Amino acid sequence: MAVSLVAAFMAVACGDSDRFTVKGTVEGGRSMNLRYVFYDGDAFMQGITAVRGGDFRFEGTAPQPVLIELFDNDYRLLGRIYAAKGDEIECRIDPADPNRLSASGRKDLSRWTQWLRDNADALAAGRGDSLVAAYVERNPGDVVATLLVVTQIDASTDRGLHLADSMLTLIAPEARPLNITRSLVAQIEQHVHGPEARMRDFGVRMRDRGNDTLRMASSPLTLFALSTERTARRDSVVPALRAIYKSHGGRRLRVVDISLDIDTPAWRRITRPDSAGWIQAWLPGGTASRGIDSLAVPSLPYFIVADSTGSQLLRTPSAAAARSFIDKRMARK
Repeated sequence: MAVSLVAAFMAVACGDSDRFTVKGTVEGGRSMNLRYVFYDGDAFMQGITAVRGGDFRFEGTAPQPVLIELFDNDYRLLGRIYAAKGDEIECRIDPADPNRLSASGRKDLSRWTQWLRDNADALAAGRGDSLVAAYVERNPGDVVATLLVVTQIDASTDRGLHLADSMLTLIAPEARPLNITRSLVAQIEQHVHGPEARMRDFGVRMRDRGNDTLRMASSPLTLFALSTERTARRDSVVPALRAIYKSHGGRRLRVVDISLDIDTPAWRRITRPDSAGWIQAWLPGGTASRGIDSLAVPSLPYFIVADSTGSQLLRTPSAAAARSFIDKRMARK
């Protein structure tokens, strides 16, 4: 069974005492690549493991409990689990619905996944907000309340962001692990205090035509993906962009892959094998480059979706969240 090099590195860096194990089955006996992503308290960790005959296994390390998202190779969400050091998690994935995953190995994980299965039809029908609100009100000291807010409330809309903010304030601090709520809290803070709301036209170096200007008005919707080779661009960002571009790239969506690598030779060497149909660009000053310096990019990789006026519709460190938002946005038109 293939185990990610990411997990192997983390085992050395954090020590065996922080290790957790996840074993599982994908219904239907499928063989595929399974991607897993989690925030370990310091950085977003990503890995790939092989599913053979429906079975898979991977290990990770984290000093604090982590929320792990599971995807197929095209970054379609398969389910989520919650694990901590020392845990031996077992799960069963229903590839048709991420909310029907079953899991054991932690009591709070089992309660969470049971709740999702019990309410899967209501969640699919769009009644999740009221159900989550009721759970939070009844169980303010339960980490499952936090897991439901973080994963089930759509914080890509103003309404969802305010709803998530109000729910988090009801949950006891000890039931709100910082590494679980980090991305959501950052979104809330940015919405309230935020970076510059509108993106301006800015200059970049294009891979195929030299210096040029990216103009917001040139496309109804633009996905900006900012990364470096050191932030797992090849393993995580490029596959996600390829999937998004294949589904939606064209007149309605412009995909812009911006490298913040230190020098152009490194950038050209890295992007040469991509065979990308999307725009590949480079900014020499990193996150301080003119044009994006006011965006307050908190980490890399980072994804921003903007409309033709430059309004930022989504800011997220998650490629999967970017894809989900774009899928929903395109389905409305």
